[in-house]
Amino acid sequence: MITDRDTNFVYFSSLIKERPALQSFWLYLGKALKKAGIPYGFIENTNDIWCRDYMPVQIAPKAFVQFTFYPSSCDNVKHRHTITNTSLVRLSSSLSGTTTQHPLLMDGGNVVRAANAVVMTEHIFKENKTLAKEEVLSQLKQALQVKQLYIIPSQPHDFTGHADGMVRFVDEHTLLVADYSQELDYWKTRYRNALQKTNLRLIDFPAVNSERKNKGGDYTAHGCYINFAWIGDVILFPQFDLPEDKEALKEVKRIFKDCQVIPVDCADLAEESGVLNCATWNVRIK
Repeated sequence: MITDRDTNFVYFSSLIKERPALQSFWLYLGKALKKAGIPYGFIENTNDIWCRDYMPVQIAPKAFVQFTFYPSSCDNVKHRHTITNTSLVRLSSSLSGTTTQHPLLMDGGNVVRAANAVVMTEHIFKENKTLAKEEVLSQLKQALQVKQLYIIPSQPHDFTGHADGMVRFVDEHTLLVADYSQELDYWKTRYRNALQKTNLRLIDFPAVNSERKNKGGDYTAHGCYINFAWIGDVILFPQFDLPEDKEALKEVKRIFKDCQVIPVDCADLAEESGVLNCATWNVRIK
C-alpha cells in the first residue's frame, strides 16, 4: 500500500477553485502548496469536491484499485446529484499505471492506510450488505494487498461512515485517535474496545465535537483536526477559527517532528462538511 508519507503529488477536484464560497480558501491553499514545493493537478468532470471518496486507492507505484462508487448516504433526492461517475473523470496531468476495477462498494474516505494495514468503519458492511462480512473482509485484504484490516464502529451522526475523520496512522504501529469524549457512553465503549483489539499504540488527538450545521442541514466539519492532508514530509493542517486551533497545531507538530506542518484556514471548507484529507487525492508518481 502506498502511504501518505510515500506520496509526492496531489490532485483536487477542479470544482474547488470554481466555487465562489471557496475562493479565499483556494487562494491561500494554492500559495501554501507553492511554498511547500508540492506539485498538484486537477480532476475534471466531478460532481463534488471530495475527490478522496471517488478516486482509486494506490496500492503500488503503478497500481490502483477503483472501487465502485455509489454511496448509500447520497442515494436520495438531496444528494444524488453529487455522486461522481468515476468513468468520466479526467486528470489535468497524466498519471501512469494500471487501474483495476473492483465491484465492492466503498468510499476512499473510509480507507485509513498504513503500508500493511487499513482501518475502516463497519459502514463497509452496510454498503455491501448482500455479502457476508467474512467475504467483504477477504475481498478487501486481497484488493488492498494488506495483512491487517481493522474495523471500528462508525461515528454517531456521521452519515458518510468514513474513518478518515476518526483515526490516522502515524506509522505501522501507531494510530492517532480523535477525541470523542463527548459522545454517548455505549458508543465510546464499543469504539475503545475495537481500537484496543488492533494492538496498535493509540495516541489521543484533539477534536471538537461540533453541533453546527450548514445551510443544507448537514453537520459541518469544524474541529475535525485529524482530517489533515499529508503529502510526503508536508502536513497541511486545518484551522477553524476555534479556541482549540492553537493546541491542536502544537500537538501535530509534537507528533510529526520530521514533517513540515503548514496551518491552513479551513473554516470555509469545513462548512461543506469535510476537510483537507477529504478534498485531496495524493499519489506517488515517478
